[in-house]
Amino acid sequence: MNHDQNPFVLTEMRGLLDNLPAELAGQHPLQFLMHLDHIRQRATQHRLSALRDLICVLESVLQPAMQAGGGTTIARTYLEAMRAALDCEEINPAMTEALMANAALRLGGQP
Repeated sequence: MNHDQNPFVLTEMRGLLDNLPAELAGQHPLQFLMHLDHIRQRATQHRLSALRDLICVLESVLQPAMQAGGGTTIARTYLEAMRAALDCEEINPAMTEALMANAALRLGGQP
């Protein structure tokens, strides 16, 4: 990726995340998942692996949480972690793992 485009990519990704309210996960779960899938595809395209990995984890934990009525809380926590991942200039796999573990611990689960 061209580093000159990096600020534009980060602005685009922040905009996508900012336009995805956590409450949508509880009110319209399918719509939330469709928006999340779009963001994951864009993150993959731009090689934002930390963001992509967080989205993949969120997708896997969100469905059971939605059935139990806790989708909004989990979505909010992961959206915060995704925004934090965008604030990191370069992120290595260990940092990605640490971000995912942090989100899991905040939810009271295991990393």
